[in-house]
Amino acid sequence: MPRQAMLGNRVRRLRHRQGLTQVAMAAQLGISPSYLNLIEHNQRSLNRPLLLKLSECFDIDLQAFSGNEEARLLADIAELFGDPLFRDLEVEAGELNELVGSAPAACQAFLALYRAYRNAREDLRGLSARLAEDPYLAASSHQLLTLLTSIRSFAEILHDNVDLAARKRQQFVGILVEESEKLTDLVNQLFEFITGEGFQDLRGADSPVDEVTDALHAQHNHFPDLEDAAGAARREIGLRKAGAFESLSAALAERHGITVVLGAEDTGAEDTGTKLADGLNGERPCFGIPEALPASSATFRVARQIGLSTLGPLFEARLAETQLSTQAARDMYCRALASYFAGALLMPYDEFLEAACTLRHDIELLGRRFGVSFEQVCHRLTTLRRPGAEGVPFHFLRVDIAGNVSKRFSGSGLRIPRYGGTCPRWNVHGAFMRPGRIDRQLARLPDGATYFCIAKTETKSGGGYRAPGSHYSIGIGCEVSFAPQLVYADGMDLGNPEIAVPVGVHCRLCERRDCAQRAYPSFVQ
Repeated sequence: MPRQAMLGNRVRRLRHRQGLTQVAMAAQLGISPSYLNLIEHNQRSLNRPLLLKLSECFDIDLQAFSGNEEARLLADIAELFGDPLFRDLEVEAGELNELVGSAPAACQAFLALYRAYRNAREDLRGLSARLAEDPYLAASSHQLLTLLTSIRSFAEILHDNVDLAARKRQQFVGILVEESEKLTDLVNQLFEFITGEGFQDLRGADSPVDEVTDALHAQHNHFPDLEDAAGAARREIGLRKAGAFESLSAALAERHGITVVLGAEDTGAEDTGTKLADGLNGERPCFGIPEALPASSATFRVARQIGLSTLGPLFEARLAETQLSTQAARDMYCRALASYFAGALLMPYDEFLEAACTLRHDIELLGRRFGVSFEQVCHRLTTLRRPGAEGVPFHFLRVDIAGNVSKRFSGSGLRIPRYGGTCPRWNVHGAFMRPGRIDRQLARLPDGATYFCIAKTETKSGGGYRAPGSHYSIGIGCEVSFAPQLVYADGMDLGNPEIAVPVGVHCRLCERRDCAQRAYPSFVQ
């Protein structure tokens, strides 16, 4: 269903909040009540003049009527019904469209319930493996049986010998009490062992990564206040590409009392360097930069640390708005905001947008011009959503060599699954077979939607022979109508369906039943 077709419920809710009848709202919009009724029932679309009139009459944010939220909700609901749990239900796409369009709040509640089910299922699987393999359980089980046998034996003695001497009976009762206390302690220990930390969060919340991704999506991956803060910091520092690392390091030392130390040990974790260490003799905190880190990554980390050291109140305000469920998610969100700030600091919005258009989104040339990495350019391209100065709407994902999606953003409209892997025909997977090369793909979904995508592998050094590096494939793409703005589309017959690769989103959601790479049966009827 087109995004515009799912907005009737949003118009109806707006009218109810305003306390208006269809006749009254239609009069303000300059349309007939019958036409408004058709809009509210998704039988007529909201054209641009009507959207502008809505904004003028009711002071609404037009971005709220873009249909992005409904489209993402529809994608999540469709993915949900791809679970084997619903294999016997014959759910048609039209039913899902109608459900999302008419009852979005109920859909959100259904998703929350499903996430709680998935969390519980994964915890149960982990627990089963833990119980099967942990030697502690075997020893505890033997001890448990021993205590139960002892308690039962003394209880039978007391039961069968009613004429037992009082002193002897009191002795046996004391033993029963002692053994029962041991049994209670053992059961408590077993309960702690079984529950562990995995069952602390059965509230239905997403993982921290998913929560943060949803929070970024809610802002369309664009934060005007961070753009403004980065612009102000850039002017204060007098930042230029030449000597950016030195300028930022000096600013961190002078403004925040933090010394940048090159040659720190790298643990291999992606956020290495985000934590501060005490300086020599406790004089001032130090910020370690691993020796093996590329110059672009080292500069980016210092820029991110400036954000973490400077924008505490702004981050707190953002956290108050998002209401993330765990401390891990809140910490990750702050790092994501600091990384956004770093990208805006090193790639200022107007200058970067102009360069992207001039260079026709040549990512490697953009990286050289701004002194940043391939992945950092791709990230920045997804943030160019300032009203009136938008860039190409891109989707972005990062996949490791095992197929795990560690970063995703669906700005182009392409659905990137929340659960499980993506379609194996996506070129972000095939790029691993051609390391270091740009891989182009014209991908066509079963509904005819077509996207132009590029992918390239990246290797992050581990810092030495004994520290293995990490291998990723970075994918970025757009709806095919935007492809001529990308240098990578040159020479491709974008309108020729014969060269488009038939892909899906996920096997459970794909209706291409003749696909040789299908891993799971499809729920799509």
